[in-house]
Amino acid sequence: MTTRNMEDYLEAIWNLQDKKGYVKAKDIAEKLEVSRPSVSEMIKKLSENEYIVYEKYGGIIFTGKGKKLAQEIKKRHTLLTEFLNIIGVDEQNAQTDACKLEHDVSPETITCLIEFVEFINLLPESSNWKENFQEYLKKRGLLERSSNKNKKL
Repeated sequence: MTTRNMEDYLEAIWNLQDKKGYVKAKDIAEKLEVSRPSVSEMIKKLSENEYIVYEKYGGIIFTGKGKKLAQEIKKRHTLLTEFLNIIGVDEQNAQTDACKLEHDVSPETITCLIEFVEFINLLPESSNWKENFQEYLKKRGLLERSSNKNKKL
């Protein structure tokens, strides 16, 4: 069983590997804004749980089990972000909220949200529902509030 923290590390490792092609402990510390000893402790846990292989002063690579889980976590995050964008949440908030949702929402809810996003993406280009929904949000003043709130931050 993984913890929220373990999943955050696996996702960070996945993203770093995707971006740089390799992952070192210092990269994880920078990405997650945590101390190097915290990273070392988590690397040990992830290694003990057979999610990664780590060589001291070397790189970090996924095991088959770790790669599969990291891909699932990344897919959940991406689809939740996309769902939040569809309903009018700006990108910055969508990214932040997706991180929270991917850990705290039941698997059944995640499955339904994923299916909804996939269904929406299957609609023909001629379907204007997304534009109509965005216009509805604007008329209700919801998009402006979200945009203005971010400008104040």
